[in-house]
Amino acid sequence: MNHQELYKLLVTVQKNVHCPQCGKSYNFSNIQIRGIVDTIIFLELSCAGHMPLLATVTMSKKNVVDTKNKVNSDDVIEMYRFLKDFDGSFEHLFKENSTNNKK
Repeated sequence: MNHQELYKLLVTVQKNVHCPQCGKSYNFSNIQIRGIVDTIIFLELSCAGHMPLLATVTMSKKNVVDTKNKVNSDDVIEMYRFLKDFDGSFEHLFKENSTNNKK
């Protein structure tokens, strides 16, 4: 799963999932990815003062990277460069992707 697919998934979750206690939408800063296993993504959605919502989202096989392809040195270098400057803020990352996609 690449950054754009992850961004689209989280935008969809943000638009369609609401706090079951107060009905508010979740901001990107309130959505945390807790894990990814094959095509299943585990999310924790937090709303101020309420119990967090744990959700699973299943991606279709066409969106999943073919695990038969081996990781090459370019893949490792690209991921290293990304992680070296990544501060853990998905909200900041998605703002950049959203701006780049509009151009």
